[in-house]
Amino acid sequence: MRLLLDTHLLLWAAGEPDKLSARAKTLMEDQNNVLVFSAASLWEVTIKVGLGSCRLSG
Repeated sequence: MRLLLDTHLLLWAAGEPDKLSARAKTLMEDQNNVLVFSAASLWEVTIKVGLGSCRLSG
């Protein structure tokens, strides 16, 4: 199955996995699923980082 991750899931999976629901974790960890995200999500992350409302490490 192809899963389209929204911005929150993308950020939580990368930095705060405890915020993910058990179902989301299960689906995302299933190697039979393909995880995708939109360019708009990357744009939104860039804006959040620029405004200081989101910090990324690494």
